[in-house]
Amino acid sequence: MDLLKYFDKKYKSDNSALMELSFLMIMKGWIYNKNHEYQLFSNEIDQKPEVIDEFRFLRKNFNSIWSLIYFLYCIFSFKNPINVCFSFIKTIKIKRIPLFSGFMGNKSIKQNNGLGLVKKEILIRVVIPTYNRYDSLHNVLRDLESQDYQFFSITVIDQSSPFKVNFYDKYDLNIKVIRQEEPKLWSARNKAIIESDETIIALLDDDSRLDQNWITKHLQCLDYYDADISAGVSISIKGGKVPENYSYYRLADQFDTGNAMLYRKVFESCGLFDEQFEGMRMGDAEFGLRAYQTGFLSISNPEAGRIHLKIDKGGLRQMGSWDALRPTKIISPRPIPSVLYFSRKYFGTQKTLKYLLVNIPFSLTFYNNKSKKIALLFSLILSIIFSPLLILQIIWSWKKADKMLKSGPKIPNIE
Repeated sequence: MDLLKYFDKKYKSDNSALMELSFLMIMKGWIYNKNHEYQLFSNEIDQKPEVIDEFRFLRKNFNSIWSLIYFLYCIFSFKNPINVCFSFIKTIKIKRIPLFSGFMGNKSIKQNNGLGLVKKEILIRVVIPTYNRYDSLHNVLRDLESQDYQFFSITVIDQSSPFKVNFYDKYDLNIKVIRQEEPKLWSARNKAIIESDETIIALLDDDSRLDQNWITKHLQCLDYYDADISAGVSISIKGGKVPENYSYYRLADQFDTGNAMLYRKVFESCGLFDEQFEGMRMGDAEFGLRAYQTGFLSISNPEAGRIHLKIDKGGLRQMGSWDALRPTKIISPRPIPSVLYFSRKYFGTQKTLKYLLVNIPFSLTFYNNKSKKIALLFSLILSIIFSPLLILQIIWSWKKADKMLKSGPKIPNIE
């Protein structure tokens, strides 16, 4: 594999070229084997990229709008305006290179590979929290009935009101139902995991549709890559465009509790989900980052996909938000306070402010239109008009995040 062909000598410093090369390797599907150390370059970068290199990187790998956003950021953050303008103009003719051309990853694992766990007929525990979604839960339970791998049990944490006690009698499945009166997503998952004893746990949302080989493909990924986490991809008919890098195996940069399979040892080492995120977003992202920092190998698995229906009623949407940036009510904190709790905890205040600067102006679109350029432009105009309201929403969210940070994480451990 000729990795050096991606080493761009036109960067002002070799450090910048190395950072881009590392980025491209990960995005194109390079996966290391954790049992055989492989290190092409030093892990240490001894200097920050210069402004001209930042512009070169953005021009080559992203939409040109990001170069403009970075230009405005540099001006408003009082970087040398002459240097910024020179760098912006100097790189303006650089053409974007398709990021996912020449990928290194596999789009599929052959049927005869990675079957060690399948042949052992190891018992899996599937954890599904549900809240006022019996119709969609019915569909996903039918999908689980049709799985080609049958060695699994299910725990459903039912928080619905009214609770339909006889709902589960019609399924040919081994289902354990835990009744939870108060709807709490993260404590629900934690309780189910604590009360299980299986070596491998699968996490699933109630508004999902699955292929019949969903469990098999997760097991193949764990076995073939000797991974600790198989991070399944979630394809939605609502919201943003499906990323191209969802189509092949790669080091995961996402962890979705609506579609994942992992070893119990990950929870034993990292702890369970942080219940500070109760009723809010980013609890799965925080756990995924915690697992990564602990050294566990997580693989994005395109073959263990699910259709995420994103039902309007029930679940977190009924609790108050469509996503991290879009509350369901106008007079609400923006972004969701847990987003700032997560960002400030792991990345600090400065990077959190950058995140707000880049994302908040584009958050005034309807969820279903968030990837449409016209809607984004309209959102940008609205954000200028309603900037006083947005600032108040951000301050409100920031203060709530302050309280969360002050009280600290609420991460149970497996006894």
